[in-house]
Amino acid sequence: MDLSGLQSVYPWFDPLLARFRAHLDAEDLSRDSAHDLSHSLRVARLAHRISEAEGAEGDVAVAAALLHDLVWVPKNHQDSKRTAEMSAELAPTLCSGLPLIDEKSRRIAECILTHSFSGGGVASSLEARIVQDADRLEAIGAIGLARVFATGASFGASLWHSGDPWAERRNLDDKAFSLDHFERKLLKLAAGMNTKAAKVLAAGRQQVILGYLAALREELG
Repeated sequence: MDLSGLQSVYPWFDPLLARFRAHLDAEDLSRDSAHDLSHSLRVARLAHRISEAEGAEGDVAVAAALLHDLVWVPKNHQDSKRTAEMSAELAPTLCSGLPLIDEKSRRIAECILTHSFSGGGVASSLEARIVQDADRLEAIGAIGLARVFATGASFGASLWHSGDPWAERRNLDDKAFSLDHFERKLLKLAAGMNTKAAKVLAAGRQQVILGYLAALREELG
């Protein structure tokens, strides 16, 4: 992944990334491929892109985006909805002593705290809204399609219910069937984007999802 744009704009980026890598290396759990370092880097790049378009403070938004999944547990774990809170608590430690972001670590933590869809956080600043948007953009489009099935596979979910894939005669259960996650969450994300720049990006990614679902419905008959 080309990080030259972030490295040239943010002098703290490489040192913070090195600390994040060390944190990941020390983790007890093996992350699924939908929540690995590449995911965090893509969210950071999106946050930078949106920050430039919206005139936001990139130091805060990009640092928070990079560290938004600082703490991770599987999505079917009882603490899954608390990972934003736990990541926010830990983030200032990684920012400590780094120029330009050490003094902004509380704002960075606030952005992380409110980013999660499942956590129901309400973003109170432009930078927090950008981190929300960047993370949610990663959940839709072509990358989002790959991530939803990778996440489900990590805890043993089936692709879809073989007898009722579209949940026409049953309740949605996205912990058992990955396809259910589209109706439960992914199809709602584009309409909920906070910023104008993210809305533009989300519109294209939403069409990718809708096209996929239409093709899948035809193939499944």
